[in-house]
Amino acid sequence: MRYRESKEERQKKIERAKELLKETPPEKNDLLAMIIAAFIVFLPVLIMVLAVFILIIGFLFLW
Repeated sequence: MRYRESKEERQKKIERAKELLKETPPEKNDLLAMIIAAFIVFLPVLIMVLAVFILIIGFLFLW
Protein backbone atom coordinates (compact mmCIF):
# COMPACT_ATOMS: atom_id res chain seq x y z
CA MET A 1 0.00 0.00 0.00
CA ARG A 2 1.31 3.41 -0.95
CA TYR A 3 1.70 6.18 1.63
CA ARG A 4 -0.09 9.40 0.75
CA GLU A 5 0.25 12.49 2.85
CA SER A 6 -2.84 14.31 3.95
CA LYS A 7 -3.77 17.81 2.84
CA GLU A 8 -2.80 19.16 6.24
CA GLU A 9 0.67 17.62 6.04
CA ARG A 10 1.14 18.96 2.53
CA GLN A 11 0.01 22.43 3.65
CA LYS A 12 2.45 22.32 6.58
CA LYS A 13 5.30 21.45 4.20
CA ILE A 14 4.38 24.33 1.90
CA GLU A 15 4.21 26.78 4.81
CA ARG A 16 7.58 25.55 6.12
CA ALA A 17 9.14 26.01 2.67
CA LYS A 18 7.77 29.56 2.46
CA GLU A 19 9.21 30.36 5.91
CA LEU A 20 12.62 29.05 4.89
CA LEU A 21 12.56 31.14 1.71
CA LYS A 22 11.75 34.26 3.74
CA GLU A 23 14.66 33.56 6.11
CA THR A 24 17.22 32.94 3.36
CA PRO A 25 16.14 34.29 -0.03
CA PRO A 26 17.93 32.88 -3.09
CA GLU A 27 20.75 34.86 -4.65
CA LYS A 28 19.75 36.45 -7.93
CA ASN A 29 22.95 38.19 -8.99
CA ASP A 30 25.33 35.24 -8.95
CA LEU A 31 25.59 34.69 -12.70
CA LEU A 32 29.08 33.17 -12.56
CA ALA A 33 27.95 30.47 -10.14
CA MET A 34 25.00 29.59 -12.38
CA ILE A 35 27.26 29.34 -15.44
CA ILE A 36 29.75 27.11 -13.61
CA ALA A 37 26.93 24.89 -12.35
CA ALA A 38 25.54 24.58 -15.87
CA PHE A 39 28.95 23.49 -17.18
CA ILE A 40 29.30 20.93 -14.40
CA VAL A 41 25.88 19.47 -15.21
CA PHE A 42 25.80 19.61 -19.01
CA LEU A 43 29.44 19.09 -20.03
CA PRO A 44 29.72 15.38 -19.07
CA VAL A 45 26.45 14.60 -20.86
CA LEU A 46 27.61 16.48 -23.95
CA ILE A 47 30.92 14.61 -23.93
CA MET A 48 29.14 11.25 -23.73
CA VAL A 49 26.75 12.11 -26.57
CA LEU A 50 29.61 13.26 -28.77
CA ALA A 51 31.58 10.10 -27.96
CA VAL A 52 28.63 7.94 -29.03
CA PHE A 53 28.30 9.83 -32.31
CA ILE A 54 32.03 9.52 -32.98
CA LEU A 55 31.92 5.78 -32.29
CA ILE A 56 28.94 5.31 -34.61
CA ILE A 57 30.60 7.29 -37.39
CA GLY A 58 33.84 5.36 -36.84
CA PHE A 59 32.13 1.97 -37.06
CA LEU A 60 30.12 2.93 -40.14
CA PHE A 61 32.75 4.63 -42.24
CA LEU A 62 36.22 3.82 -40.97
CA TRP A 63 36.22 0.17 -39.88
